Amino acid sequence: MIENSRIPVWIIDDNKGFCFILSEALNLSGTIECQRCYQSCKSALLALTSEESPPSVILLDIKMPKMSGLDAITSIKTLTPATQIIMLTSYDLDENIRTAVSRGASGYLLKSSTPSDIINAIEKVQKGGSPLDPMITKRMMEAFLAQRSVENRYDLTSREKDILECLASDLTVQEVASKLSLSYFTVDTHIKNIYQKLDVHNRHGLVTKASKERLI
Repeated sequence: MIENSRIPVWIIDDNKGFCFILSEALNLSGTIECQRCYQSCKSALLALTSEESPPSVILLDIKMPKMSGLDAITSIKTLTPATQIIMLTSYDLDENIRTAVSRGASGYLLKSSTPSDIINAIEKVQKGGSPLDPMITKRMMEAFLAQRSVENRYDLTSREKDILECLASDLTVQEVASKLSLSYFTVDTHIKNIYQKLDVHNRHGLVTKASKERLI
């Protein structure tokens, strides 16, 4: 008999075989109860509208019939804000990850994850964590380090980066000075230093190069 202390979980995935195998693994964990499996987002949403005790965690695939998992995130969070959503999918596109997180997903795993990885992710998200697949984490870290490398190449100070952001927003020198609580002369001096570091001669060239180099 499954104890009430177990974490209640739903799986939304149109692959019945995958749902069966994963639900069995979750139920054998001792800490999780896979209560239901749904083969479409709409059927799961319909159940949520009448469910008195919604699950603590939903494992949600992206590619689903009629309504994608990404489209279902907002509806799920509206119906049951406390339910944590972990995307469990074969798709690792950065755009999908950004969309899922921005719409309210708490975690993102690939279907290549082991049952142990998925169980750990469910337990982690239940405690307020945000689990990501190790491959995705590695790629994000590599992108971050590449960005830092570009910034370090030009040796921009944190103040120069602030001013560069302001210039990209089309603020005048006086407006930048007012926004950052600096004098006009100080801002003008920083801008000259930025021009020199990026080897440009006007604002258009500065913003164009900064955008191309992903400095802004």
